[in-house]
Amino acid sequence: MVAYILLYLMTQSASAFAHYPPVGFDYWNLPTGSRIAYVRYPAAPPAKLSPVVFLHGGPGAYLVNHLPVVDQFYRSIATLGLDVYIYDQVGSGHSERLTDPRQYTVDRHVRDLEAIRQRIGADRLILVGDSWGATLGANYIAAHPDRCAKAIFSSPGALDSTGIPGGSYYEDAPMAKSAEEWFAGLYSQPRYRKLGDILAADVPSEYRLHPDVEMDSQLDAFVQRSLPFLVCDPARLPAGESVHGMGWWANLMTGVDFARRKQISRKITKIPILILRGGCDYMRWEVVLQYRVRFPESILLYVPDAGHAFGYDQPQLYASAVRAFLLNQSLPICPYDDTAAPPRVTPRAGLK
Repeated sequence: MVAYILLYLMTQSASAFAHYPPVGFDYWNLPTGSRIAYVRYPAAPPAKLSPVVFLHGGPGAYLVNHLPVVDQFYRSIATLGLDVYIYDQVGSGHSERLTDPRQYTVDRHVRDLEAIRQRIGADRLILVGDSWGATLGANYIAAHPDRCAKAIFSSPGALDSTGIPGGSYYEDAPMAKSAEEWFAGLYSQPRYRKLGDILAADVPSEYRLHPDVEMDSQLDAFVQRSLPFLVCDPARLPAGESVHGMGWWANLMTGVDFARRKQISRKITKIPILILRGGCDYMRWEVVLQYRVRFPESILLYVPDAGHAFGYDQPQLYASAVRAFLLNQSLPICPYDDTAAPPRVTPRAGLK
């Protein structure tokens, strides 16, 4: 989510965890060099073969440090007989930051995910990706199509610039306007001016001047400010939600690498894909069409009264759709089969 906005702004002109202590997290030391924080929810017997791996957004967001109500959701999936894994991608959350931010690339995240599959001994994975997590999941499937049993993509992030009007992934939405204002103010400060043009900056020097502990708190502040724009109705946000754990450099440099990547050109079939999309999502409808083209057998559920944070706006529908898809049962609502964009819904936070 955030990387696309940061990259848009660039082309246009170790945090504390005090709020929600994670439950029993551990670390993987991967052969890629990444030290990854994760939580495992063991499957209720009889266990099925393919584990579920959740992929967070951002890049640079986190999952290990989560709300208690989300913990209940993960446990409910494990009761279906599926091992459930959540992890913080390298450079974010409780996972280790890299000493050279230029190593934050899409391929690095894909290699980490493949190393995780091997570490947990799974022949295939079931992927559930939100926002950037869908982008990561799609790139993983493109690289390892035989290693994914099925996938669920909620409010998917862009795959590339193909078919995107003007090259911008966003509607003229309150979220994009808020982001532009906030980062314009940040980059106008002499201390952060060079970060506004990171494509021309000496990244190692800037990293030494602006280490993780400083910049992660800046990204925390931005995401905290942005929460009302991620949903159709801010009243649905969990009470007392507090953002602690964003990874600035993972977000920024993965976004830079993403902009340079070639598109996923092949069409991928025979892997069941479910896409969840809300009417208040600030990503362009053309982003959804990218997934429909790359995954022509995918199923799309469209809900007008849901924003980019689909699960916050429609938690019961999100949970029931995920459970039904995992169990090969009937979905809670009828699929949206039209390629034409439905009418946009203005989030409550954008109304004057």
